[in-house]
Amino acid sequence: SGPYTLVGRMTGNSFVDTNIVESGTYYYVVRSLDNSFNRSGNSAQLTAVAALRTVQLNFNVTVPATTDATGRSVYIAGFLDRLDGGLPQWNPGGVALTRVDATHWTLTLSGKENTQIEYKYAQGSWDYVEKDNSCGEVANRQLTLTYGSNGIQTVNDIIFNWRNVSPCG
Repeated sequence: SGPYTLVGRMTGNSFVDTNIVESGTYYYVVRSLDNSFNRSGNSAQLTAVAALRTVQLNFNVTVPATTDATGRSVYIAGFLDRLDGGLPQWNPGGVALTRVDATHWTLTLSGKENTQIEYKYAQGSWDYVEKDNSCGEVANRQLTLTYGSNGIQTVNDIIFNWRNVSPCG
């Protein structure tokens, strides 16, 4: 029931308040203005709690042609505990991707927008971690979840080689 602070003016039938704090509770009323600049009374109060939106995170991973010959699956490891689902942290055999074909694997996870993670790919063990195209170390991959226009974020990663697998074996 007030007092209220002006947070914006609008000419259409929707408004986005960008000056909010996560988990904050906000109370809104609307007043209209006619062509003669006469103000209406306050509308009924609306209450809103600011919450981060959930992002669907789709990983599409291209792996070396030698992957199938190892007989191992492809896994993702990292700060996955920051995402939904109680995932493990830095477990090279904890979160498996799904094989699409000989050189493509996929995985769908979810988490709150603005969450930052670091991750790498492995074949169930740090003895079979991803390597770059000259068999060198690969730095942790970094990602911030972004809601975008539809709440779906797609990541397309390429793994060039595996540790202890030819040509890096």
